[in-house]
Amino acid sequence: MRDFMAIARSVAVAENAMAATSHPQATLAAVEILKAGGNAVDAAIAAVAVQGVVEPQMTGIGGDCFALYSPKAGAPVALNGSGYTPSGTVADKYAGAGARDIPPTSPESVTVPGAIDAWCTLVADHGSKSLEEIFRPAIAAAEQGFCITPRVAADWARFGSRVEGPAAAQFLPGGRLPEVGDIRSQPMLGQTLRRIALDGRKAFY
Repeated sequence: MRDFMAIARSVAVAENAMAATSHPQATLAAVEILKAGGNAVDAAIAAVAVQGVVEPQMTGIGGDCFALYSPKAGAPVALNGSGYTPSGTVADKYAGAGARDIPPTSPESVTVPGAIDAWCTLVADHGSKSLEEIFRPAIAAAEQGFCITPRVAADWARFGSRVEGPAAAQFLPGGRLPEVGDIRSQPMLGQTLRRIALDGRKAFY
C-alpha cells in the first residue's frame, strides 16, 4: 500500500465499470454512456469521438482505429482499422531513390482514414447503442464549444506553425493560438458527425 501522506496516485477501483482517456470530457462521455446502459464498445467510441473534437492535434475522424475487445470477458476480438494507401501513390518514387521510409510530412504518407469504418463495424457487431446516441456528446462539443485544456494548448502552440491554408481559419482564427480556458468549437465537424450518425460509413466515404 502506498504512503497516503506522499504525493502519488491511488489505484482506481470501480464496482461495475470504468473509463480512462487523456481528456476529462472524453472520459465523462464514456461514463455517461455506461450509466445509460451502453457497453464497453459504445463507451469507447463515444470517448474517442469526443477526443477527435477536443484534441484535434492528437486524433480524429481522419485517422485510423485499432481495437482489442473481449465480449463478456471471452476470447478477445482484434480489429485493424488502419487505412489503405491511396491508389495514386507511387511506391517506386521512394523505393527507387533508396529511401527506407516515406517521409511523414509528405502527402504520400497519408492513408485513407479507417476510423469511421472501424467504429461502424464495432457498433454493428458488438455495440448496444445507436451511432446517433454514441456521437451525441461529440456533436455537442463540436457545435456548442469545448474548453481548451493545458495539454491541448501546449500541443497547439508546438504545432501551430504547420497549420496553413483553409485549416488556419478553423484552428488559428485571426492567427491566434488558443490559450488555456478558451472556448473553441468545430461546427463543420459537428455537421459531419451528425451525417455519420444518421447514415453510417457511407456518409463519410
